[in-house]
Amino acid sequence: MKIKIPHTARRKALLLIDVQPGTLSAGVMPIVEQICSFVDATEYDTYVQVSYHAGENSMLARQGHFTISKEKAGGVAPDLKKRVVEKSRPVLEVEKDVRSCFKGFHKNALQNFLEEHSIAEVHLVGYDINDCVLASAYDAIDQGYFTYVIEELCHHWDGLEELREAAIKILRRQSMTNNSSKEATGIISL
Repeated sequence: MKIKIPHTARRKALLLIDVQPGTLSAGVMPIVEQICSFVDATEYDTYVQVSYHAGENSMLARQGHFTISKEKAGGVAPDLKKRVVEKSRPVLEVEKDVRSCFKGFHKNALQNFLEEHSIAEVHLVGYDINDCVLASAYDAIDQGYFTYVIEELCHHWDGLEELREAAIKILRRQSMTNNSSKEATGIISL
């Protein structure tokens, strides 16, 4: 697989959104392996590992009637965590019970972390492209970051292609994916 990525001189962060095997169907598990390979093949200035769960008092439970305990959701894929740590770059772990990683349990932690490390551009990978990735991408661009979703490394937890395609269509229209960016001149082979 060849993945185009924006190639700029800006300081970049990779946001790994909800890559939690305990919440994913078997059909999308190969993407977790591809995300691990992507981390191995690329260099970012910082990394953000995001995980979610939805308690009974969360908005996901109140409006969407969806709950999942922290234990059942599990954390970030262990193999992915290990690879990120091996990069020896600053890492922030964000827990959330809402869609956007910018609105996790510790308000402003992500924004402060990115500012502290002079990050100007963020790349997002993970799940669900039509939900948490999309919400996080919009929050990132609204906060002034050049924002790109890496299309090939995002999906819906259950592999619903129509939701993935709809989200990509929206993001491309806003020039917010690696395949819609005029700066996407770098190629990573996985």
